[in-house]
Amino acid sequence: MAWDFHLLFCRHARGIRCFLQRRGLDPDSAAELTQETFLRVLSAPISAQGDAESEDHASAYLYRVARNLGINHARRSLMTATLPLDAPCALRAAVQEQHAETIVVHRQQLRLVAAALADMPDRQRRAFVLHRIDGWPIARIGDHIGLSSTRTWELVHDAYRQIVLRSGGV
Repeated sequence: MAWDFHLLFCRHARGIRCFLQRRGLDPDSAAELTQETFLRVLSAPISAQGDAESEDHASAYLYRVARNLGINHARRSLMTATLPLDAPCALRAAVQEQHAETIVVHRQQLRLVAAALADMPDRQRRAFVLHRIDGWPIARIGDHIGLSSTRTWELVHDAYRQIVLRSGGV
């Protein structure tokens, strides 16, 4: 007999969301990771679910999956830097006019990025383009190219690192 996921969701979703928020996630990310937690547990093999009779085991398993997803989320957010558009340096960058030198430098950097992309394996290039250009989430890319979310994130991160190294920090 398997776990009753509807009952588990009703009993534990709010607690898991609060647990993730206490670990530093914003409410939207916590809600998203709560859903991801139940999706992961639902798609886990029956052997991972263990004793179907044990509510304590189900609860512990859900919280462990949520904790691991929270850790992965924190690691990924450390790798990506964001800058609010209303920050002074962002406003200065928006109004700064481009000189001929700047245009030439940007074109050279673009050529270096294109060369780095051309030298990447096809799967890595596709994952990077889908994530950085098309804005696909990592999980969707992983499903599309047949890899786990973790491996897909590693591909995208490695591609980004290669581009930065080849282009001098674009």
